[in-house]
Amino acid sequence: MPRYGNFNILFIGTFTFILCCTLTLMVNINSITKTCKLDDTDKEHNIMNSKYRGPDLIIIILSAPINVKKRQLIRNTWTKLYGRKQNNLEQTFIVKYYFVIGNFGLDVHIKKQMTDEQMTNKDLLILPILDDYKNITYKVKQTFQWLSDQYDYGMDFKYVLKCDDDSFVHLKSLVGELIEIEKLYLSPPSLKSVIEVLKYSSAETMSANIQANNKDGPNKLNLYWGYFYGNARIFTKGKWKETEWIFSDRYMPYALGGGYLLSKNLVTYIGKNAENLRTFNAEDVSVGFWLAPVDNILRIHDTRFDTEWKSRGCQNQHLIVHHVSPEEMLQYYKNVEENVAASFGGSSWMKNNYLFCYSL
Repeated sequence: MPRYGNFNILFIGTFTFILCCTLTLMVNINSITKTCKLDDTDKEHNIMNSKYRGPDLIIIILSAPINVKKRQLIRNTWTKLYGRKQNNLEQTFIVKYYFVIGNFGLDVHIKKQMTDEQMTNKDLLILPILDDYKNITYKVKQTFQWLSDQYDYGMDFKYVLKCDDDSFVHLKSLVGELIEIEKLYLSPPSLKSVIEVLKYSSAETMSANIQANNKDGPNKLNLYWGYFYGNARIFTKGKWKETEWIFSDRYMPYALGGGYLLSKNLVTYIGKNAENLRTFNAEDVSVGFWLAPVDNILRIHDTRFDTEWKSRGCQNQHLIVHHVSPEEMLQYYKNVEENVAASFGGSSWMKNNYLFCYSL
């Protein structure tokens, strides 16, 4: 009799277990057919989906791990030229900057220094790559991949400005010009109307080119803005030489790397296709090559981007100047802040010993 009692207990237990599992499965199957709803009380959801979720312009500043003083100088100078007064423009058009650094193979001391810097400033984008001038193109590609991923995760943005840690950006003027370009060329619904505007444009500092298959269709233009080389010879010597360039006798049109601006769609295009894009030594050449076949691009060549190897000298209208020493950067900032025009005797500025002559 005890043996049958044990059997009954085992049978009842097994039956109960199977019944519970069946009911649980039925509940789960039924719940799958219900509409999924996000919990609006979730903090992360609110941050990513609020009207403050992301900047309009992201500035990517390439920097080397050891360039701590250069980064701090930029924090103390031109990045402060925008966003402090909180006027109408600075409230509606948000700017965010990141210093991009690779941390692969660094010694413990430098890594610790970078960690402390990030804790203090929260403006470093640290990539798991070797930070070397031979790796700059890969660094830019990885940065665009990161931006593309952030956009997929919910951080919206409209434009990306790429520059170096020896570039000076007149940020307020650049944003003002960008908004005007957006109104004139990117916002009109018809591409024909944009072509008409360009036809009668009399801007002395800018020239534009539209690359679009359907010029009678809607306006889907994306901006590629900088100082362009349109017929540059292939580098055959020096650190930027290309030994495997087989595509043409000259480079594709590209904006010089000291400062160029791209619409979000161009950045995400590069980011999402990064693994399949051919890499060359010069990152600016590479970006121009990657975008050469892309439809719906508005290229704007702008002489106010003083990004050639040798500067064109002091001009109030400049938006970006490249190859700036720490002393020059500090003086440029003071000139802009104090609204003082620098003056020199003779032609000393022709020797690259010049200051910005801004009159705001």
